[in-house]
Amino acid sequence: MLKNLQLKLGETNVRANGPKDPKQRLPNTLSVGLDRVRSSDLLSSVGHVVAASAGAACHSTGGSISSVLVAMKVPESFARGTLRLSVGPGTTTEDIDEASEILARAARKQWEEGTDTGKLTI
Repeated sequence: MLKNLQLKLGETNVRANGPKDPKQRLPNTLSVGLDRVRSSDLLSSVGHVVAASAGAACHSTGGSISSVLVAMKVPESFARGTLRLSVGPGTTTEDIDEASEILARAARKQWEEGTDTGKLTI
């Protein structure tokens, strides 16, 4: 999923949160930051077709940046766009490709409209 999003949005606009070495991350879960994106707005627009969560797993939503992401020194512009994505035994490559495209389309739309424009529609 990380590589898909980097290809679709540009490598400098997408970063994995956590260890640089993918072998040190969970194999089925990805915490990824999208630069200049509001993850809550993005999920409002695509949550009906892509199951994902915003921010860090141990953070309650409230508009602030997770202390975990702050401690990990995730830049604010990526922290605000952090998504948690997981796959399960039934997830196919096609599912990942489709989810990547939907997320990338929503992120691009947010960039076009500006990040303070509120909720997005696709």
